[in-house]
Amino acid sequence: MPSFSSLLYLLIFLPLAGVLINTAGIRVFREKITSIIACAAVGSALLFTLCLLPEFLSLPQSERTFSVILYQWFAEGALEVNIGLLLDSLSLVMVLVVLFVGFLIHIYSIKYMAGDAGFNRFFIYLNLFIVFMLILVLADNLILTFVGWEGVGLCSYLLIGFWHEKKSAADAGRKAFVVNRIGDAGFILGILLIIITFNTVNYAELTEIMNAGHGVSIFIIGAACLLLLIGAMGKSAQFPLHVWLPDAMEGPTPVSALIHAATMVNAGVYLLCRISPLLSQAQFILPVIVAVGLVTALYAAISALGQKDIKRVLAYSTVSQIGFMFAAVGSGYYMAGIFHLAAHGIFKGLLFLGAGAVIHALHGEQDINKMGGLSGRLPAVAKTFLIGLMALAGIFPLSGFFSKDAVLWGVFDSYGISLWLVGFATALLTALYCGKLYGLAFSGQSNFTEKPHLIAAAMKYPLIVLAFCAAVAGVLGLPLLTKETIFASFLAPSFTGVENIHAAVSASAHMQELILMIIAGIAVIFVIWRTAIAYSRNREAVLAYEHNYPRAAEFLLQGLKMDKLYDVILVAPFYRLTKRCSLFIDQKIIDGAVNGTGKISMVAGHFVSSLQSGYTRYYACSFICGVLIFSVIVIWLFKG
Repeated sequence: MPSFSSLLYLLIFLPLAGVLINTAGIRVFREKITSIIACAAVGSALLFTLCLLPEFLSLPQSERTFSVILYQWFAEGALEVNIGLLLDSLSLVMVLVVLFVGFLIHIYSIKYMAGDAGFNRFFIYLNLFIVFMLILVLADNLILTFVGWEGVGLCSYLLIGFWHEKKSAADAGRKAFVVNRIGDAGFILGILLIIITFNTVNYAELTEIMNAGHGVSIFIIGAACLLLLIGAMGKSAQFPLHVWLPDAMEGPTPVSALIHAATMVNAGVYLLCRISPLLSQAQFILPVIVAVGLVTALYAAISALGQKDIKRVLAYSTVSQIGFMFAAVGSGYYMAGIFHLAAHGIFKGLLFLGAGAVIHALHGEQDINKMGGLSGRLPAVAKTFLIGLMALAGIFPLSGFFSKDAVLWGVFDSYGISLWLVGFATALLTALYCGKLYGLAFSGQSNFTEKPHLIAAAMKYPLIVLAFCAAVAGVLGLPLLTKETIFASFLAPSFTGVENIHAAVSASAHMQELILMIIAGIAVIFVIWRTAIAYSRNREAVLAYEHNYPRAAEFLLQGLKMDKLYDVILVAPFYRLTKRCSLFIDQKIIDGAVNGTGKISMVAGHFVSSLQSGYTRYYACSFICGVLIFSVIVIWLFKG
């Protein structure tokens, strides 16, 4: 009987089978059949992963790597690229997050999308997204990773614009597609530079080269890392390539939960961790990554404060939290970044699904100022949503506390108190918008007059499961005040020689981390508590500030007007340039050349037709002239 590891390709083929079967029956399958096939495809892949886990854990840490080469894709000289899959500690964490959260979202979507005209198409897209996401995280080389990278980009475009009859949804899909192409250009150039430099794109081979005496300039390695960073910034919506993510909320809420909270936007963080051997030798790139992460985290947290749409609050929150992950990577704390990635995938998936339940119950209403009092009307949603918000804010003992503390300590340990204060300020802002969101939507007096819809069990149970996981997943961050946590020990084989998790830590460092942890923990609890009370009990007084300062409120609502800034410095000049090119190049040069050729043909035709006079003497004269010209040409050629 073959081991589970030899059947690794089934992780991709099981969801792919769901895509193929539902595509074949898209016009004949009822909603129930389509949903069963789609959920079974993802659920069976998740079950296979869980069956694979004991075999994986039974191996010594140094041998916890499963690899399967399906076939050689192409070879050119020393370069050989295979269709190969790699399952190590890092990719296993990603696979579990993708399949676990993805499976719950599939179940949730059965009732959320019930009755939609594109129900079957929706589940095909969801399964296809899972396929490409698994290719991305299981690929054993950069080129195959890029295939998955582009695949999830395609699925993102299809799912954001799923309700394409809405202009805003179609525009959001195009915007996501265009902005991601900027990052993808950097990714492609980075791959090409690595191929030219190392003649390989295989992760294991690149690691071996980095550990040996390669003799390659660190500036070339740094250039490759910088280009790949641009790709990661685009996919993970980091400043300044973040502008597509808030607009992506035009898609159905399960799409927001799956693609733009729990999985796809984490791909950039995963890529940076996968190339950690390169980053370890080009450490001058790490401060750039930290700067990108902290600027993004602070900017997005400020923008989240001014949002009125419940999904856009969570969208900016996602941008901010991924900024924390980038900060962890830039601090050299790769495992802390992945820990926050996994924790964030759980509690942010919970929050988006909770937001979807609220929107569904309130007949499509998304403005938090028009909500209120939902804790009494939707108690299960309110309780699970509160757990998600507390995890997001980083309140002890929920998972977000452990993962965010690890990130903040990493920033302090690597860059000192100044950058830690930026992260701490962002954490306080996170608590502020979490308190505002809960206070306006779930506490206080209800501003919604209609009777809410009942929440179906298929939508409620995924919330309960995710809330439980958000509450207990922090155990993986134990013991505190050390790098040797349960989660870090599991991930250690994927970062051998990159992050020394067993490095000795002084007693003073332990005390510093404890003090910073207590300060941050108490401050966050105080801020979220006072904010929630202020917005629930004094709603009108607090919201009056928005009416008194409309320009400031509008500035925050529009994400500090970054879209308008891009319109001024990029879109408008490019539009004027293309308009002038249209007038001069298209109309005068291209059209002029085509029209001029036509006019010359017309003139030549009129001239030749004038020779058809019907007189024999003209034809004889033309014949003699032709013979003379032909004779002259022949004599000239033979003479030469």
